[in-house]
Amino acid sequence: MTEQSVAAVPERNDTLRLALNSLPHPMRRHNEELRRTYQELRSTWLRAGAVPAPAAPAGTGASDGHDVAGALRALEGHSAVLGATGNPLWEQLQDTRRATARMRRSVWAFTGDRVWRKHVVPNAHWKRLWTDIAQQSTDAYARLAGELAGQLEREGRRETAPAVAALRELSRTAAERSAELGKLSRKNLPTPEAPAVDREARGMRRPDLGYGLGEAGRAQAAQASRDIRQGLKMWADRSTLGQRLGKMKTPALVRMRKAWANLPSDDLRESPRDAAIRFGELVRSAHAVREEIGKGRMGRFSAKDVATLDSVIDAGFRHMKRLAGTSPAGVDTNARAYVSVAEAQDGNLRLAGQLLAWQKSAMGQELLSSRNEHVKALRDAWQNLPNPPTEKDRKLGTYDRWGAAAKTAAFGRAAQALLKAQPEGSCSAADRAKLQAVAEGAMSHAARMAKIPDSLLPKDPAKNRAAVTEQTARRAQAQAQQAQVRLTQQRSPASARR
Repeated sequence: MTEQSVAAVPERNDTLRLALNSLPHPMRRHNEELRRTYQELRSTWLRAGAVPAPAAPAGTGASDGHDVAGALRALEGHSAVLGATGNPLWEQLQDTRRATARMRRSVWAFTGDRVWRKHVVPNAHWKRLWTDIAQQSTDAYARLAGELAGQLEREGRRETAPAVAALRELSRTAAERSAELGKLSRKNLPTPEAPAVDREARGMRRPDLGYGLGEAGRAQAAQASRDIRQGLKMWADRSTLGQRLGKMKTPALVRMRKAWANLPSDDLRESPRDAAIRFGELVRSAHAVREEIGKGRMGRFSAKDVATLDSVIDAGFRHMKRLAGTSPAGVDTNARAYVSVAEAQDGNLRLAGQLLAWQKSAMGQELLSSRNEHVKALRDAWQNLPNPPTEKDRKLGTYDRWGAAAKTAAFGRAAQALLKAQPEGSCSAADRAKLQAVAEGAMSHAARMAKIPDSLLPKDPAKNRAAVTEQTARRAQAQAQQAQVRLTQQRSPASARR
């Protein structure tokens, strides 16, 4: 018997609650963002529910998730044409797709790879939730793609005909997949094979886990920065604890106030990597203050005030991680960072050697004397490459590693585009291999420059953090007061004489 689908369940959804409650206990207190992410996804389903459903699938319903993913990828090739139509259904379809991907990636980012594999992948509650999400999202794709295809078909414009065909294919495969998922029993759902889990984990680490390099990504990052700054100010201004701490001059508070004052501008004029380091310092110093508070060393406080500070710290940590994950397009975010200036300089020399070897080849000699647009792009990108860092740059901290990585990655992409533009047989395999080495060398060099050393970023403060309740708050305060009394007695001359 098919159980109730997630879209038909009231907003207080037991499927989501049970899945979140199945996580290790320290993580259960910090999942509010996941709940919001899920509600944003549900809102896209509700909007799609107002669109007429396509006709029932005529086939066997044998479409699987790979078919739907392939249809979505095929549709990407028509995104420019569909975007130019200005039809709101296209934006709705994009919103649903982004929200669906964001839900899964948000859980992965929240839990980390170890907890994901151990407590999420094999867990029956999570498998049921993912199945319900897949059912509702594919139903939304089928509705939106089918209705959009119908509207464009009625307009009869020649330039949208290929896009209409891609929309029809998505609507068909998504409808079949949704119907198939709707027939599944939510009991004993299969666990993905280990290779599939590995492939997905690698995909989760892609550069787009950051904010992205486009205007939309920068706007999202800027809004997150403003939210954290505002949350910190509200805690400092409105909570009793925040108001009291603003007047104290303990070392931990001084460091936190300095880190707060040193936050980057909201519009992120600095590089995302520099901004990540600054937000990391705020997270580290604010958590140190929180630890002092938890030990009762900063006077009376309430558990509510501490929970408010925790939410700001956790939001800052997530923002820092996304900033640190905003890499130049195409680079490997898992690359090992350069550990010295000499290593980075060697990387520059190695890349220059690879380019010189290709320039001397027959392919290089022929192309470099041509007016090929891809050659011009490669030449411009090469001239735009930054100088390698010097020891003085390292000492002063003035070298923009992230900016250098972005320019190097642009050069690598230009080399890839030039290689792709050459027809098969137009040059020798050896010459093509030399140009391929240039492209790969540039992307590797960019990835290693863009990587922030782990030592510059704090660990997740939410992991293994003891919860603060009113009872533990009073106990910590009492212990701190007793310790202060003992210290005073030890220092008292009168006490010593007695």
